[in-house]
Amino acid sequence: MRIGWNSTDLQGISRQTTDSPSSKAKTTNAVSTESWDTLSEDTVNISSLAARAMQTPDVRQERVDALHDQVGSGQYQLDPAAIAESMLK
Repeated sequence: MRIGWNSTDLQGISRQTTDSPSSKAKTTNAVSTESWDTLSEDTVNISSLAARAMQTPDVRQERVDALHDQVGSGQYQLDPAAIAESMLK
């Protein structure tokens, strides 16, 4: 399975200023430092998962070979009720 990966420049994300109608205090940074730290941590986690996904083979050849052998020998049996049930989920 191939997953396209576009790296995101977090520094390029603009911060917004907001006015709270319930108070006169004005927030100059809508995104707190803690949020940026969490976002950065999440980016590292996503990068790690993407790297692992890129290492996963596109085809599980051993499974394909086993199914090929079962079909060739006539041992591969389908359960129409189970297929229909899965389709309805």
